[in-house]
Amino acid sequence: MARSVREVLLPALCQARRAGHRVGRLVEHCRGRQALRVAVMAALAGGTLAAHAGVFDDDEARQRIEQLRNQLQLIQKSVDGRFGSLEAQVQDRSALIELGSTIDKLRDELARMRGQFEVMANRIEQAERRQKDFYADLDNRLRRMERAQEERAKEDLARNDKLKEDKEARERAEQESAAAEGKAYEAALAAYKAADYKAAAQQFEAFVAAWPESPLAGNAQYWNGNALFSLKDYKGAKAAQQKMVASSPDNPRVPDALLSIASAQAELGDTKAEQATLKDLVARFPKSPAADQAKQRLARRPAR
Repeated sequence: MARSVREVLLPALCQARRAGHRVGRLVEHCRGRQALRVAVMAALAGGTLAAHAGVFDDDEARQRIEQLRNQLQLIQKSVDGRFGSLEAQVQDRSALIELGSTIDKLRDELARMRGQFEVMANRIEQAERRQKDFYADLDNRLRRMERAQEERAKEDLARNDKLKEDKEARERAEQESAAAEGKAYEAALAAYKAADYKAAAQQFEAFVAAWPESPLAGNAQYWNGNALFSLKDYKGAKAAQQKMVASSPDNPRVPDALLSIASAQAELGDTKAEQATLKDLVARFPKSPAADQAKQRLARRPAR
C-alpha cells in the first residue's frame, strides 16, 4: 500500500521544475533574492503538500514531510545556485551593456575626432596652398621689382651718360663760343683802334647780337657808341650809349657812357638835355674822372 519515495516525490519534482522555469522567466522582473526565494519555496511547498496531504498517515506523513523538507532544502540550494548564476549573468550582461555603451561613446568620439582631424587637415592644406601661392606671388613681385630696378639703373646710367655728353658738349661749345667771342671782341676793338670806325661799329653790333649775355656786351655797346660818334652819327651814338647804361648799370664805363651821351646831345643842339645828363653824371658818380669833366663843362656853360 505504501508507495515509494520516488513515486511520492516525482510529482513534487515536476512541480519544482515547472516552478524553476517560472522563476527563470521572473528573474528579469524580480531583482530581489528574498522575493524570488519565497516565491519558489511557496510554489514547491504548496504544490507538494497539497498533492500528498491525503496519501500518508501521520507517522508516514511526518517522515515524508521531513524527507520533503530535506529535498526542499536541496532544491533551495539548487535554486540559490541557479539564481546566483543568473544574477552573475545579469551582472555580466549589465557590464556588457555598459561596455557596449562605452564603446558606442568611444566610436562617436572617434568619429568626431576624425571629423575634426579632416577639418584641420583641410585647413592645413588650404593654409599650405595659400602660403605657396603667397610665396610664388612674392617671388614674382620681387622679380618684377628687380627687373624694374635694373631697367631704372640702365635708364639712369644712360641719362647720366647723356647728361655728361651734353655737359661736355656745352662746355666745348662754351669754350668755342668764348674763344669766338674773345676773337670777335678783339677784332672789333682792333678795328676801332685802327680808326676803322665803320667796321668797328658793325662788328660791335654783331657781337652784342651774338652774345647779349656776355660780360663784354656792355663794353661792346660802349665802343659801338663811340664808333658811331666818330662817324658823326650822333643819334646812333646817343642811342647806343643809352642802351649800354640801361642794360649794364654796374659796368664801370657807365660814367663815360653818360659823358658820351651828353656830348651827342650837345652835337645835336640839345643843350638842356646835355646839362641834365652832366648833372646826373656828377650826382651819380661824383668821384669818377668823367664827373670831373662834366663839372668843367657845366662851369663853361652856365645853366639857362
